[in-house]
Amino acid sequence: MTYFIIQEKKWIMVHVAIVDDEKNDRQLLRDCLNYVSEKKQVDFSVREFSNADSFLVGYEPEFDIVFMDIEMPGTDGMEAARQLRKMDKNVVLVFVTNIAQMAVCGYELDAVDFLVKPIEKRIFSLKMTRILARVNIEKEDTILLNISGDKVVIRAHIIKYLEVFGHYVIYHTKEGDYTEYISLNAAEKKLKGGPYVRCNRSCLVNLRCVDKVTKDSCIIGDDTLSISRYQKSSFINAYVSFLGGKNFK
Repeated sequence: MTYFIIQEKKWIMVHVAIVDDEKNDRQLLRDCLNYVSEKKQVDFSVREFSNADSFLVGYEPEFDIVFMDIEMPGTDGMEAARQLRKMDKNVVLVFVTNIAQMAVCGYELDAVDFLVKPIEKRIFSLKMTRILARVNIEKEDTILLNISGDKVVIRAHIIKYLEVFGHYVIYHTKEGDYTEYISLNAAEKKLKGGPYVRCNRSCLVNLRCVDKVTKDSCIIGDDTLSISRYQKSSFINAYVSFLGGKNFK
């Protein structure tokens, strides 16, 4: 489980994939990310892939940004991006290339920008302002937890559901569980709206993460949560509205 502790500044975590067959180019991109980290108050969690096939196999929508080299042996970056978009329409895609003209075709795949090798840190920093603007890292998407005296920031959209445990609330997230001494009502207020709905008095569910709803339960991954008789009508109505495209604020 990855999290970061607030000290003097409020940082956010951005998950990055670097897909490039050249080890030196991957390292240079890492160096550029480290360069802008302090400037932008961003922590980058980086995974490297030496080819597109290893990146695509078993892909899960876990990344905020994908830096995709265009020219690679095997599946090239353009084809990899087409396959990526079938699985993940939201991830921010940035092409990396030796020839700028090749990146123009990438805009049909909703690429935010492109980087020309060799990457210069100053230009990279300028481009990252635009790139990060496309990542959903606005303040309203982060919430502050108090865990054993430590101030911890997590992204609200990674939360699958909240569960009451005695005088604590467990935040079940895609990155692991966080436990905070707080009431469910107070925790709910931190989320500032959004598609979070109670399925019973002890559970608050992120509708984005619901895989299936049965007569008396909702299923999120391997977890089955009961839908109480009292909450059933409001939960089902909210879920139907969410599936219909209602914009929760």
